[in-house]
Amino acid sequence: MTLTDTTHPSATRSTGQSSPGSTNPPPKLDVTRISTWFGLAFTACQLAVMVCMSIFVLPKGGRPGEDPLVWGQHVLDAASAYRIGNYVFMVAGVLLLGFLGAVHVRLRRADATGTLATVALAAGTLLAFVWPYAAVLHDVALDAADKGTDLRLLAGWDAIAPYSLAFSALPRVFFVLAIVLALRLVGDSPWLQRTGIAIALLSVVGTATTVSGAFFPALALSSLAYELWVGALAWHWLRQPREVTAAA
Repeated sequence: MTLTDTTHPSATRSTGQSSPGSTNPPPKLDVTRISTWFGLAFTACQLAVMVCMSIFVLPKGGRPGEDPLVWGQHVLDAASAYRIGNYVFMVAGVLLLGFLGAVHVRLRRADATGTLATVALAAGTLLAFVWPYAAVLHDVALDAADKGTDLRLLAGWDAIAPYSLAFSALPRVFFVLAIVLALRLVGDSPWLQRTGIAIALLSVVGTATTVSGAFFPALALSSLAYELWVGALAWHWLRQPREVTAAA
């Protein structure tokens, strides 16, 4: 015989145990929130990689105006450092893919047509691929130089970094503006809207780096601002209550 007081439901609840016939659903995993954390991880890792590359890797290479043959030899001598740097650079770059899940959910609910979500998802995928893939191509150049090709070619391959970054600025414009429009539709964070527009405009200018190196400062500044903006956007979404997040 089971001694259970069925006249007081609170008696069962007070034990902290559910009855065998309980239909309480298990706690749900907030995958959208997890995806949002990837935005912060992307920003933190990208900044860390840029600082480490600037301190430990790039100084081992050539300098503007240096003989291309000497430049290429310096890069080849530091091949191990470049390979490690290229690897962590690729890993940091593709973290953006994890953030795209949260971006898609937010934009899909801000714009019922799904237009903004589709544009942001496609542009974000290109962003996560184009810029990190430059590291893969640079590894190929290192392998070719190690097998005896002209070292002046290896010096020339260093240009793949600014050129691929300039190319990635094109989908970046669509990615940022799609999010800005979604924020505007829901009336959220005017400062993220304004800074996003400024980053998009500066990115457009930076794409001209493929024509002239004089535009590289605009490209570098817009790239740094974009990475910080993604982190700020992710933090803004994470600070919202979970109830708002679920309904966003």
